[in-house]
Amino acid sequence: MEKKSVLFVCTGNIFRSVSAEYALKKFLKESNKDWKVDSAGTVAKPWDMHPKTKETLISLGIHKPHHKPQKVSKEKLKQYDVIIAMAQDHKDFIQNTLKHRNVFLFNELAVNKDSSVKDVDPNWKQREDVDRKIKQTVEYIFSNTPRLYKNICERFYLFQDLVSGEKEHRSGFPFIKLYETKNSVSFMSIDIPPTEDGHILVIPKKRYVDFSQIPKNTMSEIDHSIQKIGKTLMQEHGGYNILLNNGADAGQYIFHTHFHIIPRMYNDGIQIEVWNHKNISKKDFLKLNNKLKQQIRKTK
Repeated sequence: MEKKSVLFVCTGNIFRSVSAEYALKKFLKESNKDWKVDSAGTVAKPWDMHPKTKETLISLGIHKPHHKPQKVSKEKLKQYDVIIAMAQDHKDFIQNTLKHRNVFLFNELAVNKDSSVKDVDPNWKQREDVDRKIKQTVEYIFSNTPRLYKNICERFYLFQDLVSGEKEHRSGFPFIKLYETKNSVSFMSIDIPPTEDGHILVIPKKRYVDFSQIPKNTMSEIDHSIQKIGKTLMQEHGGYNILLNNGADAGQYIFHTHFHIIPRMYNDGIQIEVWNHKNISKKDFLKLNNKLKQQIRKTK
C-alpha cells in the first residue's frame, strides 16, 4: 500500500507551511506512523526561514530546522492525497489557477473553522511585534496538529483503514463485511436513520476520491454489489435509495468514493434531498441541453 501523503501550501514556503510540515512530521514520528509529508509555496523564492521561526521550531523539539523553499505545481499536487492550504488565498490559487479541486484550509481540518492561519502583517515595523506573531503562529500550528491528524485520518483514510483492519468503527463497533468482491466491499454504517434498520455503504477497496477515477472493472463489481444488496433489502422493505456525494460541494465528507444504500418504507419520514422546483422556459431548457451535450462531448 502506498504511503499516506500530505502537502501543506502557503505563500513563500518559509513560515506557515514549513511549520505545519515540521509539526506533522514530529507528531507522526512520535506516533510511529510513516507518512509522506512536504510543503510548498505559491510564489516560493530562495529565502531562508526567519530566525524567530527557527528559534520557535527548535523550542518545540525540531532539531536543526533547515528548509529549501519549493513552488507548488500541478504535477506536485498529484503526488499527494491531502492538500492543505494555510490561508484562503492559497486555496483559491490551487483551485482556480492550478485547477485542483480538493484542497482544504488548515483551520478547516484542525479546528473546524473556515478561516486562514494569518501571516505576519507586512506593515509591522517593530521587530518585537513580528517575533511575537511568528512565535504565536508556529505554536498554534503545533498545538492543533493532533486534531488535524485525527480529522485527516477520518476524512481521507477511514475506509481504507477499516478494510485493512487497522481500525474499527467509532465506539469500538466492529467492522463487518456484508459482501465482498475482489475490488469492492460492502458494510453497514454506524450512521443509521432512526426509522429504518440499516444504512449500507459500498466502496472500492482502493481509495479513489472521485467517482470518475474508479476503473471500469471495479465499477462493474460495485454495480453488482449494489444490485445484490438492493434485491436483499427488497425482501423486507418497499424500496431503497442509492446515494453518491461526489465532491465537497455536493456534501462529500469522507474522500473515498462510497455509495450509500438506504432501505425505505412508505412515509418513513426520511428526507434524502429536497429542493424547490425551478420554473424554466422551453427556450432555456433547450439552451441548457445543448450546453450540456457540448460539454459531455468534449469530456474525455
